[in-house]
Amino acid sequence: MKPLYLIALSIIGFLVSFYIFYSKKYGRQMYCVIGQDCDTVVKSKYGKTFGVENAIPGMIYYILIFAYGAALLINRNLFKENIIYYFLVIASTGSVLFSVYLTVVQAFVLKKWCEYCIISSTASLLILLALVL
Repeated sequence: MKPLYLIALSIIGFLVSFYIFYSKKYGRQMYCVIGQDCDTVVKSKYGKTFGVENAIPGMIYYILIFAYGAALLINRNLFKENIIYYFLVIASTGSVLFSVYLTVVQAFVLKKWCEYCIISSTASLLILLALVL
């Protein structure tokens, strides 16, 4: 596992999640490079789960990954074979599975794409791979 990968990916994921959250909270139009309507995706009913904006648990997840990566950078053996490691693997697996669900929703239900959501999904997948490989 490479702590710098975890740190870099968590920063990317956090920034994307924060941008989505900020745009929704303050009613700002999202800028989409590929020309799709990101607002339609993130402001759809699928943008919340159990009444909570999806970006909020996303930001918390990326902060946890960042803290874990930073701690590993300081001491590689700090969390070796520790319950914290297994918790993060389970959380990352959940994040990837939820991302797959939301990607399927984009493709087959909304038929619109949000590049920020795809970046976040990719970051989650790469974090999981960095944790387990």
